[in-house]
Order: sequence, then structure tokens, then C-alpha cells
Amino acid sequence: MPNDHHQLAVFDERPFFERALAFGVRAGILADAKIAAIVDDGPKGMVQIAEYFGTQYLRPNIDEARERIVNLVSLFLEEQSGGDLEKAAHSLRDGTFLSHSRGGSEMLKSLWAMPEDASFGIMIKQSQKLFLADWSLRSSADYRQARAERQDHQQTIDTALWFAESLGVPAEEISTVASESIIRTAVLLHLAGSTAASLPNAAEFVGILAKLREKGVPAKGRKSLAAVFKALPEAYQAAARRELHKVESDDLPRILDASQAMNKLIPELEPLYFLRDFGLEEASQFSAGVSQDWQKITAGKVDDNSLLTIFLCLAVDMAPRAALSKAAARTLIGKIRKEGLQRQPALAFIRAFAPYAMQDDLEALWNEVFPELENALVDPADTSGSQALTYLKENCIIR
Repeated sequence: MPNDHHQLAVFDERPFFERALAFGVRAGILADAKIAAIVDDGPKGMVQIAEYFGTQYLRPNIDEARERIVNLVSLFLEEQSGGDLEKAAHSLRDGTFLSHSRGGSEMLKSLWAMPEDASFGIMIKQSQKLFLADWSLRSSADYRQARAERQDHQQTIDTALWFAESLGVPAEEISTVASESIIRTAVLLHLAGSTAASLPNAAEFVGILAKLREKGVPAKGRKSLAAVFKALPEAYQAAARRELHKVESDDLPRILDASQAMNKLIPELEPLYFLRDFGLEEASQFSAGVSQDWQKITAGKVDDNSLLTIFLCLAVDMAPRAALSKAAARTLIGKIRKEGLQRQPALAFIRAFAPYAMQDDLEALWNEVFPELENALVDPADTSGSQALTYLKENCIIR
């Protein structure tokens, strides 16, 4: 009996296609003619896959192609049948082996088209061919996990667009930010009882924090937020409540705590929120609201990598930050490739805010590295953006 259990466990570890095929044979669902058709179609599909990813003339490519086609058929069968071997066997009986392979391939293409994170707008995506090369060798469990994650990212993006539209901000103005920051900003705006018809700019954000510090969360703010959640579609509730929880548990206690200096708190909260029209003028307003000290804008960072990160942000009209997430770095690359790099904003920023003794050296640093940045980040041969991202990791602060 122990040996039988062991054999069953080994059998269950086979690809789902092989399990469904064996079940269909044992149950009499798959006739000899169907088995012969599968045997005939298999090599044809393997050759097609080997040609697509490499060549049909190398044995390793053929062996890998066999693994890919079995995985694709298994993926399609398992998802369509819900893991039911009998349903899967009937599917094999009613359709061709190659149609099941194509079905798995289409599922992976749909996965590729879904967002990799919750950033909205310009994104550098891995090429579809490279994605398929990777994911056709992965398991159905990997697929289901990735699909759930990407569906959640899409829901977050859709939720952010709903809030942005309700506050009169068009999608093109939010193309290079994390969607969570838009939701978080809208939540804070309503909690503060603001009557603003749009998401705040830098000066307005400072004003909202100061008002909350002085008067706390007003009753009309709670009422306004409740009305928003009542109008919010059910599909968007989870993403919105996640950000509400962050605001209430992480941000509000710090905002309301008078012992925390506002000029230190603001630059720590700002990266978590979406600020409209953040250009050099807004940077000046923001600096005035926090402090006119260079340290506040740079978060005290003086190393070349942190400063280059700030200058790059300014060069594409993004809020200056001393560190970027990987998602923000990818969106920055996409914006550079769409709109190009501007040398002047960083130079103006240096003259406006940098300590006088550092200005000449910082200008020299930026002017020296600017041509290299253009070559590295706008290289047409780097279609996936992977080399550009590697360059940023080596020369900037990417977390």
C-alpha cells in the first residue's frame, strides 16, 4: 500500500496534460484515433515552437520545445477544466492538440498585456517573444499567481483613474506616477474636508497638511469620504480601502502629532502622494512650505548617485526624488524615450537651491554626464529597456 501511494504522488506530479491524457485513455474517453492524432500533431507543434524561439535543427531546442508545448497544453486544459481530469479529457477528445497549445499561448499573451505593477501610463515592457520564452517554461501555479497580481494592479489603476476623473484630472497628467499615490491623495483630500475640484499642487498639499495639523479631521471630511465610497463602484472598493487604511494608520497620526516638525514631515510624505503640475515653480513653493534649505529637497543626500537621480527627475519634469522604485525608474525611461531629456531644469534647480559652494561642481557633474545619459537611456537597440534600467541601477538610486 505505501508503494501505491508513492506511485500516485509521482503520477500526480506529471504535467496536467499527461494526467488528463492517461485519465482519458483509462476511462475510454480518448479513442485510438484521437491518440494517434495527438501523436501526429505533437512533433509538428514542437518544430513550430523550436523555429519560433531558436532553430529546429538543434536537439536542445527540440527538447525544450517539447517542454514548452506540454506546458502550454497543460495550462489551457487546467484553466479551462478547473483541474477536473474528466473535463480535460473531453476537451482533448473534442479539440486538436495544436488548438490546445494555441489556447495556452493566447493565455500567456493576455497575461503579458496586463500591467506588471500599478504604475499608470508609459511603461517599458519586456518584448512579447521574450516573455513567452520565459513563461512557456513555467507552471500553471506561476501563471495563476501572476494573473491574480496583475489583475490587482489593473484594478488599482482603474480605481486611480476613477478618482482622478472625479477630481477633474485627465489621464495624460498622471502618466508617470504610481496609481496608489492618486488614490491616497484623493482620500486625504476628502478626509480634510477640502472643497477643491482637483488634486492638489505642491502648495495646496502643504496647506492641507497644515489645516489638518491645526484643526484635525473635520466631521464634514468623514461625511465627504463616506459619500465617495458609496458612489465608488464595488470593483474599486478594495484598492481604495487599502489606501484609506494607509492614510489612517500611517499618515494621519504623524500629520496630527504636533511634536513632529512639519518641515521634516512634508518631504517624507510627499513621495507617497500625487501632486499636480510639479515643475520648478512648484518645487520652489514646496521648498518654501518646508524650508529653503537644500537639505530638505535632497533629503540630506550629497552622493553623486542620489543627486543624479534628482537631476534626472527634473530633466523629465518629474518631482525631484533622491531615490526611485523600479516601477518609477521604468516609467522614467519610458518618458525619456517619448519626450526626451532636458538639460536646463536641473541647472536651474542647482542655481536656485544648491549651496553656493557646491553649485559649480554640481553643474560640471550634470553637464559631463548628460550626453552619457542620453546615449544610455535612449539607445534604440535596447528595445526592452533592460539595459537602461541596469544603467540607472548602477548610476542612480533605484530600490
